[in-house]
Amino acid sequence: MVALATYLGHVNIDATYWYLQATAELLVDIAAAGERFLSGEQR
Repeated sequence: MVALATYLGHVNIDATYWYLQATAELLVDIAAAGERFLSGEQR
């Protein structure tokens, strides 16, 4: 989140929050990426 805020040029994370919206598809992708990361699987 901090990296995204910096990339967008925001001075705080609160401004970045409004750019993000959790959709069902996004949450599935996040869960899959987390599982890959925790299992040590390379992409």
